[in-house]
Amino acid sequence: MAPIISGDNIEGVDEATLGGTGRGGILSDSYLREAPLSSYLNEGERPVMVRSNGKKGVLRSDVGVDETERIAPGEGYRAFALATDARLLFVVGDTDDGDRSVDVSLADVEVVEHSDGVLAGEFVVTTAADVEWYFPSRSGLEPMVEYLDAASLSWIAIEERLDDARAAIADAARLTRARWYDDALSAVRDAMAETDAARRSERELCAGGVTVATERIERAEARIDEVRRSVLEGRAAREIDRAETRWREGEYANAHDAYGRAHDDYEEALTTVSANGSTDGTVTGRLRTKLDRVERNVAALEQAPVDSAEEARERARETDDLRERGDRLDFALDRYRTALELDWGRSNRRFEGDTTAIRDAIDAVARDLVETRRRYATRRVRAGDGHREEGRMARAESCYRDAYDALGETVPPARELVPDALDALTAHRDAVADRLRRLDTTDDQTPIPSGSH
Repeated sequence: MAPIISGDNIEGVDEATLGGTGRGGILSDSYLREAPLSSYLNEGERPVMVRSNGKKGVLRSDVGVDETERIAPGEGYRAFALATDARLLFVVGDTDDGDRSVDVSLADVEVVEHSDGVLAGEFVVTTAADVEWYFPSRSGLEPMVEYLDAASLSWIAIEERLDDARAAIADAARLTRARWYDDALSAVRDAMAETDAARRSERELCAGGVTVATERIERAEARIDEVRRSVLEGRAAREIDRAETRWREGEYANAHDAYGRAHDDYEEALTTVSANGSTDGTVTGRLRTKLDRVERNVAALEQAPVDSAEEARERARETDDLRERGDRLDFALDRYRTALELDWGRSNRRFEGDTTAIRDAIDAVARDLVETRRRYATRRVRAGDGHREEGRMARAESCYRDAYDALGETVPPARELVPDALDALTAHRDAVADRLRRLDTTDDQTPIPSGSH
């Protein structure tokens, strides 16, 4: 469908009518007295068509009220009804108060009607405030009425869409304050859809746009961008908190995903600055700083699994306590395996570390773990034997139990990673189990501390 305002379907207004002033006579046209009709146009406002009369001017009345007010031109001057792309202007020359103008927004026009007389016709505009404006003219009024009717519908659609957009963005701001970021962003999307619809209505009115409509839509879009940016920054900050928590808990993949979501939100927030033509370097700088921080954190996170494993392995080397060393080796083994498994089956790796080097480290740590736990078990069994020979059966049982538990916990990783040591390990465990079975704890000679009776 062709736009309402186009060179093919709109009369236009000649320069003489727009620019003329002065009293008319028998051989000359009459205009306004003080300033030309063009002076009543706002910047960028497009005149579409005009009608005029020389005596009757314009009549105003309230719906349902008999009283009327007529604004008539002075002798030799005229009254004009100028339809633009945004308003209907009534300008009457040389009234008792000089040239006088009244403007009606096309968005406020509810009904447009006209009637034809013998010498002249008349069109009537009823506004949303229940005011009627009557304007008679000898020129054909049907094109004027058709234009006002169609253009007013487009303007009403524009304003309704903008009202809905403002309501949606108010909801988004409220939801943002409540930290319901996903719901807030949904409301932002609704607001964006409404301004897009408003632009379509604007283009249906005029393909090149309507200045005042464009300004209103852009103000709404700027507010949408502001709230959208706030939502995205808030959600990104929440995702960063989640990422840091997951990182501390060793859930590296979940941490990486959360940082990725934060990164995406900051990047989208940056587009809101450029989308509305903002040159606010402070906003851009703030967002880029946050984005850079996320990227630095991601780089550190991608190295963290291997770093954590190597740190745990180094801590294991630093202690002479075999039980503590075994626990640290067990933790290091878990960290290395995590580092190996994080990108398992992925074509694009997220985490740093050479796969072959990690596999070698896993093998070495697993073998060290088996050896350490066996040494620890041997020492505990030796201590248990000493307690048993001295009749301290409860203490002997505790030592044997420590040895058995340490060996039992080591069987699964040994079976998977050090299969050649499995038989010796299980035999060692079974020997400790045999000691536990043969231990007679009823014959405990452990001294009872004085004062315990």
